[in-house]
Amino acid sequence: MTDTKPKSRRQLVEDARKAALDGEWSTAIDINHDLLDRFPRDADAYNRLGRALIELNRHSAAYDAYSAALKTDPANMIARRNLQRLELRRRSHGADEASDAETEAKPVIPRTNVFIEEVGKTWVDELINPATLVELAEISAGHHLQLVVEGQRLVVTREDGERLGEIEAKSAERLIELIAGGNRYEVYALGLSPSSLRVIIREVFKDPRLANKVSFPRQISYTRAYLRDRDQLRQRDEADFLFSDEDDEEIDEEESGTLSPDDESTRDAEPDAFEEDTVTVEEEESQI
Repeated sequence: MTDTKPKSRRQLVEDARKAALDGEWSTAIDINHDLLDRFPRDADAYNRLGRALIELNRHSAAYDAYSAALKTDPANMIARRNLQRLELRRRSHGADEASDAETEAKPVIPRTNVFIEEVGKTWVDELINPATLVELAEISAGHHLQLVVEGQRLVVTREDGERLGEIEAKSAERLIELIAGGNRYEVYALGLSPSSLRVIIREVFKDPRLANKVSFPRQISYTRAYLRDRDQLRQRDEADFLFSDEDDEEIDEEESGTLSPDDESTRDAEPDAFEEDTVTVEEEESQI
């Protein structure tokens, strides 16, 4: 008699992720259903279930899965974004999705390092001149897209050739030149923005003749600016906690109410002396 111990939650999650990475969507559905039978308030399992259902063209069931994820975790942005995508699709194709035919899809989830930004080798941006949001809603985060050179334009299409939008002119001009020189690039969808599609472009091969050419020099300058601003903010924050002996004496005088009239005028001017412009650093979504 063999005592088979049920798999742990962690093991089931790993199995579900592996099935998705291998494009075994039916298996992924079964595993996530098993997880939800044991842990019915697992929002991540509902999200994985929704993704697998979308890949099998079961959009109505996917809508229900993402709705359950959002009900379990109202702050879950993955579920919210996918519900928006599915709602756009529903408006385009009609509310009755019961006739969706289940079709086995090939894997579209790329290797994990695709979404790791490398300075000078990757670029994240929104497409310009995009297709309609209804058309873009068909694209899942992680879909492998195509770069097509059309004269002075760099167009992004689906693998079937359907046009999705273009890379903005400054980046396109440089990439077209580098592609002509022998470099190769991949592009993947990151997700919908309010008016377009966000993508990540990655250099996957650098021609030896272009060894001294950086694909995305603007990313280097942005990164340097961010690091510089971060260091300045850090130095300012540290300075707030550093007091000299003179500072201590001034604080004691202020607390004891013995400041002279001149000191009081200086004190009144101090707030203006330390005013600085705030720096806003935009963060890219990391979740795919």
